[in-house]
Amino acid sequence: MGQVIFITGANRGIGKGLAAHYLGETDTTVIAAIRNVSEENTKELRSLPKGSGSQLILVPLSLDIPSSAAEAIAELQTKHHIEHIDIVLANAGICNHWGPVVDMTDEDVLSHFEVNTLGPLRLFRAIAPLLLNASQPKFVYTSTLLASLDEIERIPSMATAYGMSKVAGNYLVRKIEAENPKLIALLVDPGLVQTDMGSRNAQFIGLEKAPLTVQDTVQGIIKQVKGAQKSTSPGQFVNYLGEKVPW
Repeated sequence: MGQVIFITGANRGIGKGLAAHYLGETDTTVIAAIRNVSEENTKELRSLPKGSGSQLILVPLSLDIPSSAAEAIAELQTKHHIEHIDIVLANAGICNHWGPVVDMTDEDVLSHFEVNTLGPLRLFRAIAPLLLNASQPKFVYTSTLLASLDEIERIPSMATAYGMSKVAGNYLVRKIEAENPKLIALLVDPGLVQTDMGSRNAQFIGLEKAPLTVQDTVQGIIKQVKGAQKSTSPGQFVNYLGEKVPW
């Protein structure tokens, strides 16, 4: 088996773009981890062009269900005989609350931490044996400029619960790398992208639409993933162009 890529949130937006790219490469197994793996919900994923020797594996994963990640990995091992995973693209996330801090409820915050912070934690716990079995394992977390404490005054946003959960996610992934010398971790801000989430943010700051296409950011993310090295970029927080994002 060639390289194995595990992508969460692979059925739309950036995740789908990443899946399309890696499926187009040769001898690549793309594991698309999504909530609903029904035929109807995965029709577009299944129809993506595949390079020679490449294949798509669909596995159900709900990051807000504590047991889901372990069940997904068990299925990969028993049903699909996956023995290693080279790259984990922890891309799935939610941004469901929009408003000032004074209007934010405990539940608003907790629901974001459930998916955006505990989700990657649950995923790493389950996937670690397969990931660390790769020769050069990489764990890539889709972060955001909104998780930069230095940029709070400069970047207008009402997505506070989202930003808080991503700050915690950044710490988690950085800590994961610090505890695993073999692992390369990368935190990537994809920019303001033409997705449901990105379009909402764009309209808030007065733009007709987000400036980046999914293809723009996917190409940038892949370049950063490919170039990430333990010796030169340990636990870096960068944008899709490779520019450092201030913590």
